[in-house]
Amino acid sequence: MLGIGLGGFIDGIVLHQILQWHHMVSSTQDHPTTTLSGLEFNTTADGLFHVAAWLFVLAGSTRMLTAWRRGRLAPSWRSHIGLLLAGWALFNIVEGW
Repeated sequence: MLGIGLGGFIDGIVLHQILQWHHMVSSTQDHPTTTLSGLEFNTTADGLFHVAAWLFVLAGSTRMLTAWRRGRLAPSWRSHIGLLLAGWALFNIVEGW
């Protein structure tokens, strides 16, 4: 969950906001980014996307902290980073589909 959420944040912040390569619905003809109304719609969609990414990070953090409070050991750094990368990869597969 953390990998999915953090991957969404990286995509949304870097590609949507900083580089402005694309937006959530910029590939549709109904809401082109070349018009003000289209850009407003895309910006709103990007904001909703960030809310979803935030909810994934919140859910992943909550599950992680709950497991630690129950006495489960944290995974090794190597395993933790691998799981984050796997979540990010899953995000990219779903988004690219």
